[in-house]
Amino acid sequence: MSLQTLKPVKLTYSKAIKKGISNKNRDVLSEELKKQKEKGKEYRFLDEGRIKNNEVLEKTIHAYRIFFLFLKLALELEEQDAVLILKQERHRYYESLVDFQRRIVKEKVKDRVTKKIKVKRSKYKGWDLDEVLTKSFDEWWKTHSHLFSQELCKVLEENDTISTDRKHITLQIDTTLKLTDILKVVSSIIKDRRKSNKNEILTKKKTYSITGSIHKDALLSKYNALILRLDNSLSNEEILTHKDGYIRFDYKTSFNLNGNEDFSKPMHSLINGSSTSLGAKGILLDVCDGKFLSGAA
Repeated sequence: MSLQTLKPVKLTYSKAIKKGISNKNRDVLSEELKKQKEKGKEYRFLDEGRIKNNEVLEKTIHAYRIFFLFLKLALELEEQDAVLILKQERHRYYESLVDFQRRIVKEKVKDRVTKKIKVKRSKYKGWDLDEVLTKSFDEWWKTHSHLFSQELCKVLEENDTISTDRKHITLQIDTTLKLTDILKVVSSIIKDRRKSNKNEILTKKKTYSITGSIHKDALLSKYNALILRLDNSLSNEEILTHKDGYIRFDYKTSFNLNGNEDFSKPMHSLINGSSTSLGAKGILLDVCDGKFLSGAA
């Protein structure tokens, strides 16, 4: 099997994730927010099924977990001065007359394309990258979840200052009234404010955004495929059919000229991607630049 880096690497901190132990579901919503989800709202709360300090995430916890894993991998490859092979050399073979004898000639038609793994640290202020490399996601998340969350609202105390920022609204609410009536009125007030703010430039809290979307099983499959190919101890067939379920989605294989099942195409798609989908290498390079799923759909 061809290497994925110019020189072999040995991964200590980054490991493929077996099926059944990948991550726990931490996306329990309140009944009201479940209704909003059914209407197309894509928000999930933090902290293992509890609303914590009214903080809300833009994406599910799974997306941030895989973001973290790809970043850990990038940091580990960077430590080893790894150079990623994006495209292998391409050759063509033809028959030619050499020294009055017919011989098969090998001719290079495309150069190998490579990229040295280098994490842009300026893009990860506040992440404590040394902790990313050595800690588990759950350990790191406890002290860094604020990098991704937004505060929905807070109860103003007696000495609190009322914000003059137009992105905020200060309301006095009679809590003895029906909740449905309160929600209806508050929703209307917020919609009116948003309309009036349409042409305003409002500052937002800096968070690390995930703009694209890939199904969680496909995303984890891409990560696992790259890890196992970097390890270079299993064949494509062994990776795709492994009893530990490293590849979590259905794939199609073809048959080669010898009549044997060819597992190279699905692996190539997972690692290198296609015209419509990022592969694991593309995701890894995006993460090096401080982005995650920026070009995914």
